[in-house]
Amino acid sequence: MAKISVIIPVYNTAEYLEKCMESVLAQTFSDFEVMLVDDGSTDGVSPAMCDTYGKRDTRVRVIHKQNGGLQSAWIAGLVESRADYIAFLDSDDWIDPDMLEKMYAQTDSSFAEKEVISANYIVEKAGERRKEAQGLAPGVYSGSSLDEIKRNLLGNEVRPITMSRCMKLISRKLLLDNIKYCDPTIIMGEDVNIMLPVFCDCKRLVIMKDSYFYHYRLVWDSMSHDYNPGLLKNLELTDKTFRNILWDKNVLNADAQMDREFVVMLLVVMRNVLRADRKDTVSLVKEIFLRPDIRKKIENTRIGVGQRANKLLYFTMKHPSALNVSVSKALINYYDKKTNQL
Repeated sequence: MAKISVIIPVYNTAEYLEKCMESVLAQTFSDFEVMLVDDGSTDGVSPAMCDTYGKRDTRVRVIHKQNGGLQSAWIAGLVESRADYIAFLDSDDWIDPDMLEKMYAQTDSSFAEKEVISANYIVEKAGERRKEAQGLAPGVYSGSSLDEIKRNLLGNEVRPITMSRCMKLISRKLLLDNIKYCDPTIIMGEDVNIMLPVFCDCKRLVIMKDSYFYHYRLVWDSMSHDYNPGLLKNLELTDKTFRNILWDKNVLNADAQMDREFVVMLLVVMRNVLRADRKDTVSLVKEIFLRPDIRKKIENTRIGVGQRANKLLYFTMKHPSALNVSVSKALINYYDKKTNQL
């Protein structure tokens, strides 16, 4: 029986799949299985590549399914998995050869059904590399220290721990017990949808020191910078969904936490509007941020903002004048060019 199930959703990522899979099969830890979930790929290559790996290595199990989105893909892999611990890996990313070995060494058998082991990661973008660490100090959290973390999972400019499924080793039972909260209509925040209830039920959390094992490939996608009118509706959906999760998990400050999270995520909405190449940017910003219910939320909810760019965006949210919008738009365009995102 494998000790770890590595779940890899695949959708038209043939260009990157070899590097991803070779990094997994080269692991120094041998007691694992790989769940390759082909989510209805249409590139004519990815499904065959999955089957090739399945034939090449008995640890690789392949699932072909109709396209249903990332969330449906990893859930399919989770349901069919057989190990007590789950590691998620996106098919355009890769991992260091000792990741599974070092992460499994941090597990505690007495918490096998209720623990999360978290490493850090490296952002890989156009030849550039940037290390990103968890907000929490390295160590083992349980009891009252973990309860404090649960009261601050959301609503901060920098979260204490990333809400990504990846770069973590997660008790399979924690995930299975909480997939009931997953909403396939959520288009941004899918990982929060599962990791929020997982962290609420977690009894032992380990933040590893250093441990930059996971390589997150950041690929420029012009579509992500187009104006997305559904982003605000999605924020309203996640606000309701995540708020209900926190209520259901008896987190005492659920409403205060989610009020802050809503305002923090409005910064994302603001960025999306400012990045779009539209002539009506000013009127669009005013339409959103002067809407009575949103205005009330911004005015009645205080958030901590430390990043220079976010300070300007936050000021513009509170004071959406034509001048402030123009300055913020110029800043975002400058930032994108500086970081080679255009």
